[in-house]
Amino acid sequence: MGATTAGAGRAWAWVGGLGLLAITAFVLIPSGTGAAVLYDGLEFALVAAMVLGVRRNRPAAIAAWSLLIAGQAASVIADVMYDVYALILHDDRWPGPWDVPYLLGYVGTICGLCGLLLRRNRGRGYAGLVDSLLVGVACALLSWVFLIRYLAEGETMGTLGHAVILAYPCLDLVVLALVAWLLTTDGKRRAAFLLLVGGMVAALIADDLWAFVDMTSYDPALSVGRFVSAAFLVSFLLLAMAITHPGMVAVGLPAPAPATRPMGWLRLSLLAGAALITPALLAWQALTGNGIVRDALPIAGASAAMFLLGLTRTTMLIRRLHRQARVMQRQAEQLRELAERDPLTGLPNRRTWDSSLPAALARAGRDGTPVSVAIVDLDHFKAFNDRHGHQMGDRLLAEAAAAWADGLRGGDLLARYGGEEFVALLPGADGAEAARVVDRLRRRTPMDCTFSAGLAAWDGRESGEALLRRADRALYRAKAAGRDRIERAEAAGRDRAERPEAPARTPTTPRLSGPHCHR
Repeated sequence: MGATTAGAGRAWAWVGGLGLLAITAFVLIPSGTGAAVLYDGLEFALVAAMVLGVRRNRPAAIAAWSLLIAGQAASVIADVMYDVYALILHDDRWPGPWDVPYLLGYVGTICGLCGLLLRRNRGRGYAGLVDSLLVGVACALLSWVFLIRYLAEGETMGTLGHAVILAYPCLDLVVLALVAWLLTTDGKRRAAFLLLVGGMVAALIADDLWAFVDMTSYDPALSVGRFVSAAFLVSFLLLAMAITHPGMVAVGLPAPAPATRPMGWLRLSLLAGAALITPALLAWQALTGNGIVRDALPIAGASAAMFLLGLTRTTMLIRRLHRQARVMQRQAEQLRELAERDPLTGLPNRRTWDSSLPAALARAGRDGTPVSVAIVDLDHFKAFNDRHGHQMGDRLLAEAAAAWADGLRGGDLLARYGGEEFVALLPGADGAEAARVVDRLRRRTPMDCTFSAGLAAWDGRESGEALLRRADRALYRAKAAGRDRIERAEAAGRDRAERPEAPARTPTTPRLSGPHCHR
C-alpha cells in the first residue's frame, strides 16, 4: 500500500516526463497526417490523465476542476474536427464548425477558474479581483493596439466571421484577468498551483503566437506553426501535471486568514506595470505618429477605467484601515477594562479607585458639594472560606458585589479594595445620607452573611488618603463593637486614635451551619 501511495504521488512527474518526450517527437516528425494524429492523441491522453488525477486526489472543489477539464476536452474535440476538415475533407472555411467547441472550451476554462477562485478567496473580500481587473484593462489596451484592431480592420469575412475572430482575444483577456486574480490571492503557492498558473499562461502565449502567425500569413505547417502547436501541447501538459499532483487539493481550499502585512512585491509589480502601460502607449504613438495618437479613444477609455478601479481599490484600502482601527480600539478598550476591573466580581479594582477618589474630591471642592467614602468588610470571611471552600467564598464575593452594586445610587462607585474588603465612593452624600445608603447595602448581603463598615465624610480639606484612613479607623471600631454594623468616623480634627493591633479585629469564630454565615 505504501508503494502504491508513493507511486500515486509521483504520477505527475511521470506525466511530465512522458509528455515532454511526446512533445519532442511531435516537433521532430514531418508535417502531415501522422503529426496531426500524434498531436490529437497526446491531447486526448493528457485530458485522460487529468480525469484520473481528479478521481485519485478527490479535491473538495471537484466541480471547478471538472469544468476546467471539460474546457480542455472541448479544445481536443475542436482540434480533431479541424484536422478532419483540413486534412481529409480539405475544407478550411472561416469560421468553421470547430470554432463552436473551441469557444465552449473557453467557457469551461473560465467557469473552472472562477470556481477555484471563489473557493480559494472565500471570506477575503474582492481586493484581488479589483487588482486583476486593473491588470486586465491594461492588457486589453495592449491587445487592442497590437492585435484586435488589426483583426477588426482585416479582410471582409462577414459579421459572423468578425465576431468569431474577435471572440478569441477577448476571451483570452478574461482568462488573463482570472490568472492575475489567482496570483494575487492569499495562500501558499506550491507545485500544483504554479503548474496550473503555468498551464494557463502557456495557453495564452500560444493563442497570441497563433494570432501572430495568422496575421503574418505564416503557414502553420511550417516550423513556426509547429512550435506554436507545441506551445499548446505544453499548456495541456502543465495542466495535466497540476491536476495529477497531490497538492492540487489545496488549490481550491480557502486560504488561511493572512496576518496584516504590506502588499507583496508581485502584486506591486503587476499594478505598477499596468499603470505605466497607458502613458507608455500614449507617448509611443505620439512619437511614432508625428504627434498623432491613433488610438486616442481606446487609451482614454482605458485610462478612465483604470482610474475608477484605482479609486475603488483605494476606497477598499481605506475601509480596511478603518476596520482595523475599530478592532484595535475595541482591543484597547478591552485591555483597559481588564486593567481597571476586578476579574472575580466585575467591579472596578483598586487602580480605578486610586484614580477616581482624587478626581471626586477635586470636583466636590470646586462645586462645594459633600462627598463620603465607606470601607466595607465581610464578617468572618476567612472562617467561611475555611469551612466551605474557596469556590463558595468566590461565589459569596461575586454575589455580594452584584447585590451591593444594584443598591447604589446613580453616580456612586463601588470597588473591590482587596480580599473581602470593598470601598464605596458616594458623591453628593453627607454623613447621614451616606449611612442610609450603606445600611441599604448591608441588608442586601447574600447567603445570610453580614458586613461591618466604616464611614467618613470629607471635611473639604483633607487628602483622599486621610479620608480613607478615617473610614478605616471607623471600620475597626465596628469590628471591635461586635460586627454587623456601620460606624461613622469622628471629625478629622478629633479622630486621632491610632488603629488597634490586629488581634482586636478577630473575635471568636462564630458557629457556622450549612453554606451560610449566621448573624
